[in-house]
Amino acid sequence: MKKVSRRNFLKVVGASAAVSTLAGLLSGCGSASSGSMAAGTAGSASTSSQGAAADVVNIGSTGSLSSLNPLLIDATLMAQYADMLQFSPLVAMNENVDFDMMLADKIETEDNLTYTVHINEDAKWSDGEPITASDVKFTLTRLASSVIANPTMGLSSLVGTDDDTGYLPEGVTELEGVQAVDEKTCTFTFKYAVNRISFLNSYAQYFFIVPEHVLKDVSEKDLTTYDWFNAPTVVSGPYICTGKDNDHYVSYKANEAYWKGAPKIANLNIKIVEGAQLLTGLQSGELDIVPPLLGTINQSDYESVLSLPNVEAGYGDAYSVEGLFINCKTIPEAEIRQALLIGLDRQTIIDGLLGGEADLCDGFAVPAGPYASGLTPTAFDAGKAAELVKTATANGWDASKTYELYLNSGEDILINAATVAQTYWKAAGINVNINTVDLGTLMGMAEGGKGDMYGVQYTYPPVDPTIDIQYVLGSWCGYESDTVTQNLDTMLSTNDTDTYKKALAAIDEEMQANVPIVDLYVSGSLGAVAKRLTGAKATVYGCLNNVETWTISQ
Repeated sequence: MKKVSRRNFLKVVGASAAVSTLAGLLSGCGSASSGSMAAGTAGSASTSSQGAAADVVNIGSTGSLSSLNPLLIDATLMAQYADMLQFSPLVAMNENVDFDMMLADKIETEDNLTYTVHINEDAKWSDGEPITASDVKFTLTRLASSVIANPTMGLSSLVGTDDDTGYLPEGVTELEGVQAVDEKTCTFTFKYAVNRISFLNSYAQYFFIVPEHVLKDVSEKDLTTYDWFNAPTVVSGPYICTGKDNDHYVSYKANEAYWKGAPKIANLNIKIVEGAQLLTGLQSGELDIVPPLLGTINQSDYESVLSLPNVEAGYGDAYSVEGLFINCKTIPEAEIRQALLIGLDRQTIIDGLLGGEADLCDGFAVPAGPYASGLTPTAFDAGKAAELVKTATANGWDASKTYELYLNSGEDILINAATVAQTYWKAAGINVNINTVDLGTLMGMAEGGKGDMYGVQYTYPPVDPTIDIQYVLGSWCGYESDTVTQNLDTMLSTNDTDTYKKALAAIDEEMQANVPIVDLYVSGSLGAVAKRLTGAKATVYGCLNNVETWTISQ
């Protein structure tokens, strides 16, 4: 895809950025290497023989942690959960795919160029100091530092940053695009119009504000390895880390000085386990909550989890697309890409492997999302697929070619679905060889254009998929389109929902026509919460927004 005139807000590069994106969430990203459910928790209560304790809640995750430093945050959901417990963002998406105010209590703009953010008057750090606009400016300035060089947080759209890198120019120490107007008011100024949804989704909810008065004398270089972030003495969130092992657990104690009110539960752990251990952990009571996508329950365990008497389990909204991303550089023939879609009976896959619990779509606007266009999914037509292959062959396509499809080895249903698809494609005259690799390898191959197709579950942010559209089409698919570019430009700048929806629908129509992506199905991941835990919901978004109100029934 040609580069849009409005630069990406966020960069997602390297195999470690498991594309939740900061805006989108790749589910199933990285299983833990640990075989143990136990977390060596400094300051957290140990579990009883039944696994549950009266003053501790255990959250199940299947994704390891890269860092607890908000200045180094990557694109994984695990990092967002772990950081949010200690350092609050300005806003956070909720279960209704709207936004809850967190540190901010009002965000305004008159022209989409300058946003005025008012920090809640009551917001305080745990040491009693007020959370101020200067803290926001300090945090953003450090995130724009080429010394800290956060690889996933590109700020090139903010005034004062380099257009290509998103970092401050060498020798510049002040970020012009973020200003503190007074103690509780700051402004964000952009080089071009940014719609409100994009600002909330791509900026306000992914900056975890850090305390200037504690960190101002630490050099930018030292901030990248500063151990203080692993045991902070001052936080803005409801919990404080007491110990961690990036591949096994993060443990927290309640922040008794939390400005929204002290948490009702004294201790909390995020336990990083294998997918198969989520069922046993919920069953034994060792795990209290498994939010969809943070903890990816094995699909083969869904029925067992749904039948557990001690938990409430249910499917999250169907936002996760099981996608096959086609390398258009190695498969440039539109007829072959079209045949890969038309020659595939996707409903049979859904019925046979998922018990009918999934939807069909083509493109990025999933049926459960706010911009569902009503575009009729492509129907299976074996005869038409065969004709497309014949046309491509007549135009010089080599029918003896075998394409290499790489799949995320952590997704058993995807592998089974691809095996079924392989048979349909063979019948149409297209040979596909299936390979399974770990997620990091898969992403590295996709970004490097090594391979012909890549299969992985991808969750596009339902309120604003613009960044992910740019990322997967440009980086993974190598797909260029003026139509996509123009409509992305519209989506990035408009505040009008109907205009946004129409532009997204136009992109999806092109996806359906030219097929750089085959959406196998759209599903809702399973989540679960123990019945002893009240006030908590295992939702795709917003699970931790009210964590301080959770209680445990005796």
